[in-house]
Amino acid sequence: MNSKGSIGVPPLAAFQVTVAYRNTPVLTDLNFEVPAGTLTAIVGPNGAGKSTLIKTALGLVQPLTGHFEFFGQSFREVDGRVSYVPQRTSVDWDFPVTALDVVCMGLYRKIGWFRPVRARHRKRAMEALAEVGMQDYAKRQISQLSGGQQQRVFLARALVQDAELFLMDEPLAGVDVATEKTIINTLHRLRDQGRTAMVVHHDLDTVSEYFDRVLLLNQHIIAEGSSEEVMTPEHLKQAYGGKLLILT
Repeated sequence: MNSKGSIGVPPLAAFQVTVAYRNTPVLTDLNFEVPAGTLTAIVGPNGAGKSTLIKTALGLVQPLTGHFEFFGQSFREVDGRVSYVPQRTSVDWDFPVTALDVVCMGLYRKIGWFRPVRARHRKRAMEALAEVGMQDYAKRQISQLSGGQQQRVFLARALVQDAELFLMDEPLAGVDVATEKTIINTLHRLRDQGRTAMVVHHDLDTVSEYFDRVLLLNQHIIAEGSSEEVMTPEHLKQAYGGKLLILT
């Protein structure tokens, strides 16, 4: 178990969180805790509020009511203990930087803004690229990488931050089989180190195989718990309605 964690305090907890866009409810009365050392999938239909949950927790979206706590504190108080991997489609991949530059950006809190990136920082960034099989692409411009390769680089950037909690927004969407395997193996390795991840996921067929826990969402929480407890026909029908027959 990571020694920096507080015993008995969940890495992430939601307390009566409600979010609305232009008076239209997106998330309603969310209450949950994510246990330390687990992998949790956020699952639900399109428009269920999965990405909004992550963004609200990080302060990128303001809730109408309620709040999130990280290790019993606000997000601002846990600097460096939480790492975020956004959706790949939300990133400007035409920005003229190399894969190594992107990973080094994950070290800026440790380096200090406007300070030079030194050899030891590049060494750590290269180690992270190696962890996701991208060391041979370190000098490649990110715009020249495939979608799966770009996602691996963003995962490497998260790894160098040495965080305890990882929040990821659809890291497996549209990636190749090799990248999917690399990401899942990395997540399992982080869990084995006592770290925690909460991941927006879209493929119902792999939820039970990849994740320990599931938060099934459709604007409100349908069910939360182990994959076996949550991924039942009754719960899925509540979440997906008539779409369930297509998915199965």
